[in-house]
Amino acid sequence: MHTAGGCKPMLRHAVIGYGRLARALVPALQAAGHGVVIGRRRPAASDLTAAEATRQADWVWLTVPDDCIAATAAALPWRAGQLALHCSGATPLDALGPAPCMAGFHPLKLLAGDGALSGALSGAYVGIEADAAHRPALVALAQTMGLVPLNLPSPMSSQARAAYHAAANLSASGVLAVLAEAQALWSAAGLPETQALAALLPLTRGALDTAFARGLAGSVSGPVARGDAGVLARHLDAMAHTGLPADLLRALTLRQLGLAEAAGRLDAAQLTALKTLLTPG
Repeated sequence: MHTAGGCKPMLRHAVIGYGRLARALVPALQAAGHGVVIGRRRPAASDLTAAEATRQADWVWLTVPDDCIAATAAALPWRAGQLALHCSGATPLDALGPAPCMAGFHPLKLLAGDGALSGALSGAYVGIEADAAHRPALVALAQTMGLVPLNLPSPMSSQARAAYHAAANLSASGVLAVLAEAQALWSAAGLPETQALAALLPLTRGALDTAFARGLAGSVSGPVARGDAGVLARHLDAMAHTGLPADLLRALTLRQLGLAEAAGRLDAAQLTALKTLLTPG
């Protein structure tokens, strides 16, 4: 660790693995004023190996696939005082095994594509799992990188970790399952499948923007918000007619109904009618 011009000490970071997350993490660390070296698991002649990068670092980031974290950590030449970090929301810290100190730093950001990812993390929340000695430095680093720190319990129970990661996954790829169902219904209506996403995604974005502004309960719209049982019954008939299972539509609509009820949008008779319609006999 070194200090430049009387400023705060800057850390030396090693990033092991260079996938999408690393390509966003490395420029963010560098923009925050830290030195970074990259250790490749399969280095070319001019690259550092994972072990060489680790020897040069104060903090070592394992941005490898979840199933590789434990084996990678076990193979590195750790020394006293180093901090090992992984960025997996699903993997417990003990996967970092022989490292002297361990922490988790999990950005809640979907990083897609193979293009430049500089600045991609800015504005995202980041789950931080660390002991009392390292948490303040990680919180400060997150803020310097333009991230919003989210303090996770430490230690985090396996049940809490699974629930946290399931929430994140449902909010990301889970939305794709809903869009896939909508796309299938779009095609069943005789409309060109190639137009489905272009036509439907603005509705999805509008719902998300409204939820951010008003909260979930205040954002329910459509037949659920109006208590329109007739329209919902026709939706279910459309699912049956097209041969699509109605279980996802029923489950999602019941969740919407709970939100509408919490917002006081429906009276008792409407709630009873919709719950009866949506609950399989």
